[in-house]
Amino acid sequence: MVKNFTLRNKWKDTPNVDKFDHLHEELVEMSQYLRYKSEKERIKFVKENKEIFMDGIGDLFFGTCRLANQLGVDVESSFNMVKDEILGKYHNKSPENNRVDRKKK
Repeated sequence: MVKNFTLRNKWKDTPNVDKFDHLHEELVEMSQYLRYKSEKERIKFVKENKEIFMDGIGDLFFGTCRLANQLGVDVESSFNMVKDEILGKYHNKSPENNRVDRKKK
């Protein structure tokens, strides 16, 4: 589907640094909604604003698929290549969120 989208729009599917920047911008945009909030506040915000994150994740996934096409990389093969290593590496490890919540006075 993503490849056909590119062909239909007569876009080149060649490596493009702008695609990396686009993905970074999408991540930063979503993170700004959660920055400087406690865990409880983050959970509440996501629950009340799910569409923001659905849109952001959709943009990221679509953009990642475009980037994979530009690099000649199969998305599913890439995922399968790293999944076992990642699952094993972080098995029984500390939470990935190293953020320290500020205590309210």
